[in-house]
Amino acid sequence: MKKILLILIILFVQTTLFAQECAYAEYYNLTSSAKKNYSEKNYKEAEKNLKLAFSKTNFPLGKDLELALSVAQERKDSEWARQISINLSKGGVPLRYFGKLKNFKWYEQFTKDFENYNNFYKENFEPELKVKFDSLCKRDAIFTRKTMDWYYGSIEITAENASLEANAILAELKNLTDKYGFPKEQKMGYNYIKRLNRIEDYETPIIVLLIHLYKYGNRIYESDIPQFICEGILNPNAKQILKQSSGFGKSNGIEYEMVVRQEMYNIKKKKKK
Repeated sequence: MKKILLILIILFVQTTLFAQECAYAEYYNLTSSAKKNYSEKNYKEAEKNLKLAFSKTNFPLGKDLELALSVAQERKDSEWARQISINLSKGGVPLRYFGKLKNFKWYEQFTKDFENYNNFYKENFEPELKVKFDSLCKRDAIFTRKTMDWYYGSIEITAENASLEANAILAELKNLTDKYGFPKEQKMGYNYIKRLNRIEDYETPIIVLLIHLYKYGNRIYESDIPQFICEGILNPNAKQILKQSSGFGKSNGIEYEMVVRQEMYNIKKKKKK
């Protein structure tokens, strides 16, 4: 009995320490519940779960703040809507996004104070990192489309040229990380999409970039994924997604991967003749 009690105490201590070290350990479960509450129009419970989630960290993620703003509007909670709006504006979300809140009494003062919030963003985040990371993701997307066309045999790329571009994308991510730290909302600010006038997460482009690099043959930052989850960079579900992502060369490096792909292309080319 004493042994069982000792084991339970050890497990409790380990769980408690993990929760203390991993700021987003409970956060993701709570925000997931809030999303379900919102879809079921249970706005009271959604508010409860979101507020509890936000209490677990000093940096709620942008997509969750956007959900909270919708909940606050449904609940007609003016003060909470104001607080959320200030958080978002300090994270780089432009004034045009908040036009839907004009009916709140605090909106006029909010617009007057907006320059201060914008200055906070410039002083506490890295707008340059955001621009460079977005550019890197676009470059990677273009290259990935080319590799898909190469795979289906509609265009030809040499293994050497494919390796050069894949290595350049990898090097650019490494350079950004060396200079600024790994790209994340806490450094770049919130991912506002102008054409949609809404906030998206940065988790998706980060996962997509890592998946592509893993498929190119290099499993960079794989050992850091548990820490990325704890820092709110990746959702816990990302661990399994990334684990299953690999290229045709069994992750033996970019050059080897591209040689394998060129051989596959050559086989397709011969079959077409």
